[in-house]
Amino acid sequence: MLKRLLIAAIVIVLVAFVIQEQQQRTSGSRRPRKSQPVHTRRGARKLTSPPVTSFVSDTGGRELIVRVLDVGQGDATYIRNGSSRVIIDGGPDTAVFGRYLDSLRLNNSTIDVVILSHQHLDHYNGLRELFRTSRHIRIRYFFENEDPATAVTLARLRDSILSRMDRDSLIYRDTDDPCSNGRRICTITMTGGAKLHILAPMPGGEGANNRSAVVKLIAPDSAAFTMWFAGDAEHEEISWFETAGYDRDPGMRVSALKADHHGSCNGVTPRYLALLKPQWMVASLGARNDYGHMHTQAKAIYRQAGVPWYRTDQNGTVTIRSPGADGKGFSITPERPGVDLDGPSDRTSSQGKCASP
Repeated sequence: MLKRLLIAAIVIVLVAFVIQEQQQRTSGSRRPRKSQPVHTRRGARKLTSPPVTSFVSDTGGRELIVRVLDVGQGDATYIRNGSSRVIIDGGPDTAVFGRYLDSLRLNNSTIDVVILSHQHLDHYNGLRELFRTSRHIRIRYFFENEDPATAVTLARLRDSILSRMDRDSLIYRDTDDPCSNGRRICTITMTGGAKLHILAPMPGGEGANNRSAVVKLIAPDSAAFTMWFAGDAEHEEISWFETAGYDRDPGMRVSALKADHHGSCNGVTPRYLALLKPQWMVASLGARNDYGHMHTQAKAIYRQAGVPWYRTDQNGTVTIRSPGADGKGFSITPERPGVDLDGPSDRTSSQGKCASP
C-alpha cells in the first residue's frame, strides 16, 4: 500500500511539472507580442518612454545648450550653462513636459530660473509638473507678470508657487519689475558665464499675448551666440519693443529667434526681423492645430528676410549648442532633418493685420 502511494505521489509531481513547463513555453511565446510598439488608430506610436534620451550628454561646463522642446501646440525651452538650469514656459500638457523632465534628469535637482512668458495655458500648464512633490525639484526664482486671471489651472500653479515661497524660499518676481528695482531689465549670470536679460512686457498691452515677457540669452562669448524669446508677442508689443529702447539696451540683434506666437503672421513684421537680424528661426507648434500655424504670410516674411527656419512639429526638438570658447560660434541641430518645411495645418490667415504674401 505504501509503495502504491509513493508511486502515485511521484506521478502527480511529474504531471504538475509538465503542466508548469507548458505554461512557461506558452507565456514565452506571447512575450514578444507585448514588446511590440503600440499604435493608435491614427498610426502614431504611443509614447511609453521619454521622448528624447540624448539629453544626458549635457556637459554642465561653459557650453551653452538651448533645447526648444517638441511639446505640441505650445512653447517650452530648456537652457543649461554650467550648473545653471533655466526653463522658459512649459507647454500645454503636464504629461509631455513631465517626460522631458525625466529625459533631462531634472528630478531631485534645482532649477535656478523659471520664466512664464504670459498667461496662456499652452505656455503655463506643463510648468505645474515642476511642483509635483514626487519629483523633488527645487526652484529658486519664478518670473511671471502676475496679471489677474480666472483660469483654474493658472490659479493652481500660483498656489504651488506661493506654497514654495513659504516652505522652500522660492523667490517670486513680477516681470513688470523683474529685479524689483524699478527697471525694465533684469540680468542674471549663469555659472558657465552665459547671461539672461529678462525684459518687462508692454504695460497695458491688449490681451495676454501682448503682455509677453522677453528674454535675451547671451552665450559666454557674446559674439558666438545670442537668442531672442518673446512668447506670443503680436504686432502691438513687437512695435513697443523699439519704443521701449530694447533695440539699444540690451540690443535686439541676435543669432537665433524663437518665433513669436508659434509662427503666426501677427507675430512677425519685416521691421522686427530688420532689428533682430536672426540667422535662424525656430517655431514651436503642433502639427495639427486649429490656427493655421505656420501662416503663409509669416513664412513669406521670413523668406523675404532670408531667415531659414526649423519647426518642432516637423523637426522635433531643436538643440542649439555654443561651446563657450571665443570664436567657436554655435551649432543648431533638429531631431529630424529638413529646413523651411511646411506643415499640414499651414494656411493663409484672414486676420486684417496680416498682409497677403
